[in-house]
Amino acid sequence: MQVIPVNSADSPILQVSTNNIYLKAGQENTIKIMLQNTGDYRIFDVEAFLSSSVPGITVLSKADHVVAEIDADKSRSYEPTLYIDESIALGAYSLSLTITYGRSGAILSQTITVPIGVVVSEAFTPKIVYSSVLDDITVKSGMLNDAEFVFKNAWNEQLDDLEIVLSSSSSSISIQDGVITTVDSVGVGETFSINPKIAIIEGTTLGTYTISATISYMDSGGNRYHQSFSLPLNVASAAAARTTIVTIEEMKIVEGSIQPGDIFTIELTVKCTGADAYDLLSSLSFNPTSPISPISPSIVNLGDLDAGDTTTATYTLLASGDISAGQYPISVTISYTSNRGIMKTLTETSTVLVDGLIDFELLDTPSEVAVPGETKELEADLLLIGTESVDFVSIGVIDDDVVSRVSGSDEYIGAVDPDSPIPFDIKYKVNEGTQTGDHELTLSVKYRDHLNREHEEKIGLQITVGQATDDNSQPQQTGFWVWIRRLFGLGP
Repeated sequence: MQVIPVNSADSPILQVSTNNIYLKAGQENTIKIMLQNTGDYRIFDVEAFLSSSVPGITVLSKADHVVAEIDADKSRSYEPTLYIDESIALGAYSLSLTITYGRSGAILSQTITVPIGVVVSEAFTPKIVYSSVLDDITVKSGMLNDAEFVFKNAWNEQLDDLEIVLSSSSSSISIQDGVITTVDSVGVGETFSINPKIAIIEGTTLGTYTISATISYMDSGGNRYHQSFSLPLNVASAAAARTTIVTIEEMKIVEGSIQPGDIFTIELTVKCTGADAYDLLSSLSFNPTSPISPISPSIVNLGDLDAGDTTTATYTLLASGDISAGQYPISVTISYTSNRGIMKTLTETSTVLVDGLIDFELLDTPSEVAVPGETKELEADLLLIGTESVDFVSIGVIDDDVVSRVSGSDEYIGAVDPDSPIPFDIKYKVNEGTQTGDHELTLSVKYRDHLNREHEEKIGLQITVGQATDDNSQPQQTGFWVWIRRLFGLGP
């Protein structure tokens, strides 16, 4: 037992004593510190702070202890836990205990510092041994490696509540999974293993490296031990170098066709290959005079992207009402950080196709009346309602159950401008056997747009099929000529 009386000003006197100061290396040890007020007055707000400047001795618990008050001739005790490293030499060591307290009649608190002596009296005997060999732990740089480390209980009793903590002091080596492993118990002579995933940075020099392992465990007596190991890693080869590659896999307009005044959506599919990409940003840009403008944010945060994965950026855009049919460029820029920490950008230019508003109608169409077997001629005006002129316009009759094409059933018109009626005349024949009544004559208008793409629009026109008349029947004559014929005896 160690007793250290300390005078605090005049009176009272604070006396510090310790028990259990003989410690074992390689395990947690509990010492007892007693604070006794040997003076005549009460002391209060007692705070004791225990610290160690000795390499290999660490205060694990109750480094800071507070007592509300200690009456005269009374004492208070507490038990901090120390960890004594397995490699520490046997001998005596000194810790520092700083105590601050107040006393009756004093305005300011008192502070004293007391040395606490401990003795490491028993060397550490390893109870767990590392049983792997270097050749078993071979890893590659530039990839995530699966490793296995095997340990054995070399003690003469079962060990319980094992916790293995791994760490790496090398910037080239990181433990991605299996940093902490727990094992309930290990019998005498039994082995156990840990299986961390270890990442070796691309470009790491080949050779032997180490990571640290700390194993804590308890024996049957409830004593907790700590052992440290340096675990070897043989970086024997390098994986194929991987480089982050980001590409725009697809850019599509959801609505398919765009016309003046349309609100449309563009979906951008971005793919990452090679290695992971980080902090991806996608942005759209337009020519200053472009009639296409965004109505949703033009910059989209895509986050991180693993190798082999894709992600989608969506933009909502507006085509102005006076936009002309044509091709309009849009620039897409993807910025990201590669697996080597380098900022990179990818820029692609895509084209948005805008179609004009085009609709054909017939003007000045007569009431078409025909009989079965009759060939008729249709004269009317073709009107283009829209925003664009079209070329190579032709109009013709479409065969069906009612009408058939004949010579003159097609007419080539040429270029047609909006709001400019064009006269045409085409012929058609009403099929024999067509029932009387109203039917539809279908016309086909073909034309080519600004991209020289051919289009066809069908227009329906109502025709009436009537009853056929007998050409050989003689109409009944009346009037003056009937009277003359009768006068000369030439008719009834």
